[in-house]
Amino acid sequence: NNLEKQKSAAELKKEKYLEKVNSLKKLVKNIGTKEELNRITAIGALIETTNFISLKPDRKKMLKENMIWCNKIYKRYLNEN
Repeated sequence: NNLEKQKSAAELKKEKYLEKVNSLKKLVKNIGTKEELNRITAIGALIETTNFISLKPDRKKMLKENMIWCNKIYKRYLNEN
């Protein structure tokens, strides 16, 4: 039962991250740079291939850094419009 709760929480977190990345991707597609779009696409692929249940510290750090970058870009473009 506890393992099921962990799996469910991990899946929810993964879905939340993907949702944020996809929202940013739509925004950047219209007004961002090609480099930003490529990085966002790569971040989405990283999230999709990551097992959130057994997240290793290096992968966790990489995800966190990339999500911070995504939030920064999102806020910047949101403030420009």
